[in-house]
Amino acid sequence: MTRHHAGEDGRPGTAPDGIPDPARDDDAAGAPPRRGQGLLLSAGAATVALAFVIAAVVALRDGSDGGSRSAATARPSATAAAVTPPGTQVRPVHEALHGIDAICRTKSGRVKQASLARAADTVIDFSRRYPNARFPIDDETGTTLSLLLVTRQGLRDCAPALAARVDRALPPDFRDPSATPS
Repeated sequence: MTRHHAGEDGRPGTAPDGIPDPARDDDAAGAPPRRGQGLLLSAGAATVALAFVIAAVVALRDGSDGGSRSAATARPSATAAAVTPPGTQVRPVHEALHGIDAICRTKSGRVKQASLARAADTVIDFSRRYPNARFPIDDETGTTLSLLLVTRQGLRDCAPALAARVDRALPPDFRDPSATPS
């Protein structure tokens, strides 16, 4: 039979037969009170899970290098959310893309290279401002990635150095290993 009595410290304890008093938390094998441990464990697990989620989002957004990129160095991505740039930003790129073909068919050397360089710079600058854009172009939906790929292809035969410059603006998985550096 269990009898409750005051122990030496004046708190309720166990009866002399050694049966623990359920009213006293620290009676169970000398363990400290367990109140709040479940909440602490849950909060710790939630914090670790949140850290993993944040790390995954950052890795997907910034690529595998783990660093933060500015808009000037951002690269097109097949997984990032697309934006639609204003038509006033797309028009010069559209003209540059069509101009590359026309310019490559001309025979004038210095003017040809300067015009092609301007067209390539227009496309590269657009790709840096809008790394994940979707936009209408010639009755199709273009993307920044497709724009860079088509531009590189258009420059490959008539301006290989400019094609290599466009190639460097592409994500590593889309770069041409045979492109000549400028």
